[in-house]
Amino acid sequence: MFSGLLSPIPLAARAVVFGVVAVLLLVMDLRQIVLQLPQRSQLIPQEVFARGMMRGGFRFGVEYGCGFRTLVPSAASSIAAAFVLLSGLPLTWAVALGAAFGASRALPVLQYILWGRPGWQAFLSSHTRSLERVGSVVTTALLAWATVSLLG
Repeated sequence: MFSGLLSPIPLAARAVVFGVVAVLLLVMDLRQIVLQLPQRSQLIPQEVFARGMMRGGFRFGVEYGCGFRTLVPSAASSIAAAFVLLSGLPLTWAVALGAAFGASRALPVLQYILWGRPGWQAFLSSHTRSLERVGSVVTTALLAWATVSLLG
């Protein structure tokens, strides 16, 4: 909805602003033990999944997507939001980017549902911060490439 808001500003200027914002967010993410961004810092409790993974996954998505509880531990989502805002993508592309980002965030839960291997949660919890940082690096790299492509 807001992806064209800044379209009167030249694309090259928006690309520079995106680059600065993305690098600043990435550096913050890589340097801080726990990322400190403006947000409501309340996790969605594990009890959400007590009535089953399907129902719990739906409730999790609603609470997370509506901003009811939104502790976002990685800068990746803020970097993606900055890209959508500054790139001026058509609505369909912005929605596709949001869907791809959401699918990538859901991947660990889907892996657990599909494979349910013992030790998955222990592995994930012991590597969470590293995985969050890798996600921010990958998001920044992909969106930097997309920005260069838009300028091309």
